[in-house]
Amino acid sequence: MKSLQGVLVVFAILAVSCPSFSLACNFGFGKRATGDRLLHTIVLTKRATAEPEQLSLTLDFKANPLFNQELTLVSAKTESTTSCSFSLPPMDTSKQIHSVVTSNIPISEFKVTVEVYGINWAY
Repeated sequence: MKSLQGVLVVFAILAVSCPSFSLACNFGFGKRATGDRLLHTIVLTKRATAEPEQLSLTLDFKANPLFNQELTLVSAKTESTTSCSFSLPPMDTSKQIHSVVTSNIPISEFKVTVEVYGINWAY
């Protein structure tokens, strides 16, 4: 019983000391690959007009054909809400990603940070 109490205390400390651990809505498409690198970091922001409301942001990103880019991972993170939903893109996300992310609870500002990883094959 003491070990269970100790585990619960550790989780409580983590939840209080690491707000991003408990107050985040994160998702991603793809996976990191050998040789890929961070291509872009994009911050999307939308604010409610008057009072808190359910907000949506559209993520639409295309790989640069001049560099023959291949997208490996598109990762989105937000601390604006603890509950969100997103649309799934088509199966092949190596050249383009399109997704709509929506807060499931009313909020006054929706800020999403997107990291795009990939490979420039033209080099």
